Amino acid sequence: MEKCPACRALVSPGQTVCRRCKTDLSVLLNMETQAQMHRDRALAAFERQAFEEMFYHAKRSAGLINTPDAIRLMAGAAVLAGRYETALNLGMEI
Repeated sequence: MEKCPACRALVSPGQTVCRRCKTDLSVLLNMETQAQMHRDRALAAFERQAFEEMFYHAKRSAGLINTPDAIRLMAGAAVLAGRYETALNLGMEI
């Protein structure tokens, strides 16, 4: 997280409370960590050609942190897992 979602102040690495507005950032930081973990697991599943598992982890990652990169990963995983309608719908979001 680069900026506080409440006041847009810069956030230093490891900072769990915004220096300006005192917002607790720990829940959001935990979500980012969990999303990264699922992203890494999706990529590992891709290397093993376990595409259903890849889709599961990509979907979890995108559900936690909805970024264009997470949506692209989930769309790619959907294609590889044979979930073409899902991939098509995700392609419209990108």
